[in-house]
Amino acid sequence: FFLLGVVMRRHCVLFVVASALVACVDSFLTGSHVAQPSLASVRSLCEMGANGRGGHQRQQMQSQKKQNRKPQHAKDTTSGNQGKPREERETLGRGAQGGPLQVGATMAQALEFEREGHTTLRNLISGAALKRLAQAVQSEYDHRANEAYAEKLAELGVSRVAVAKFGGPKEALSWTCRERGIPMPSLQVYNLHRADRPASKTVHDFFTSTEMGRLAAELMGLDSVMLYQTAAFYKSAGHGETAWHSDLNTAPFDTNSMVTFWIALTDVPTLQHSPLEFASRSHKDFALPYWYTAKGMRQLDARGYKIAKFSPLKAGDGTAHHGWLIHSAPPNESKQDRKALTVSYVATYARRLGTKGIRQEPNDVDRKGYKKVENDGLIGNTHEAWIPEITPGKPVKHRQLPIVYTRLRTKNTGAS
Repeated sequence: FFLLGVVMRRHCVLFVVASALVACVDSFLTGSHVAQPSLASVRSLCEMGANGRGGHQRQQMQSQKKQNRKPQHAKDTTSGNQGKPREERETLGRGAQGGPLQVGATMAQALEFEREGHTTLRNLISGAALKRLAQAVQSEYDHRANEAYAEKLAELGVSRVAVAKFGGPKEALSWTCRERGIPMPSLQVYNLHRADRPASKTVHDFFTSTEMGRLAAELMGLDSVMLYQTAAFYKSAGHGETAWHSDLNTAPFDTNSMVTFWIALTDVPTLQHSPLEFASRSHKDFALPYWYTAKGMRQLDARGYKIAKFSPLKAGDGTAHHGWLIHSAPPNESKQDRKALTVSYVATYARRLGTKGIRQEPNDVDRKGYKKVENDGLIGNTHEAWIPEITPGKPVKHRQLPIVYTRLRTKNTGAS
């Protein structure tokens, strides 16, 4: 099929589809795991075939094939190569230096993301890199733990005076939940990558890596993406569920292009350990966010969505979901704490949501990620913010939202 595609360059798309089908059938019949070509390599082949430049194009295709060929010693390090048992694989390539193991999205992942609104990323990070990242997240979380408790107290309407009576936000939140008969909520700390501490730099380096940016861009079909926010989500044993919601409903962007990666920092072997759940294809349900508020979007029973539940997951595995996809997490009914790290990317052409003619304001659950909040009535923190510096309706260009990936194009072929 490869030779046929070279000869029939104008039918490159048929060649790619046929090759993928043959690979899938072969994998199914033999039980083997065949590495899938990256979306970028397929796009490059199609662009070169469309130009029809004879020998010069064949040379470029051969060069592309050599670039895509993995060195023998690294053949089992990406999510597309699962030949060895997990414990036997080594952390190689960019992953050993602070970025993800996977380079670019596979066709299967891009198709699943487009159709269902979500996809799985096995072994996104592992080994020493995973340990380093998990330690950095824990360090930042410990440094800002009171902020996480204070955020939940604010959502429950507890005053600063009430907090002082209990000696701190943690004790106040525990007492409040007992008195109201509600389970302890999961805790989160936003934007761990923005501080000057060494642990924060570790998080920053991972999520601003070219590999992570390229993965985000290829899943969304974009040429360029910028980092929006990071967050640590800790759900201790016995903590309650996370309600159904979509991320773009809480973000101040006028765009449809946003992806969030959810990375497990601890093993999530069963549904009792609170993995994410996705309402498949809800990112294409235009009527839901148009007519309903954030609270109204939680009523999904009558909409007939297929609910995708992702478990088991190993520490270092991840999922990716579209910004408009409705998702949630069940309560943690296990005896272990569940720790996860998330990051969201948006298109570089995204604009700040305007203030005139809009149907509703974004849900402010993420407000501390972009608004300046002084003396919030709980711990008196002043939070850095970028939104006051961006005019409503204008493109978001700000140092706190760095561009992490831009796909380069050549003048001759338009290929990466």
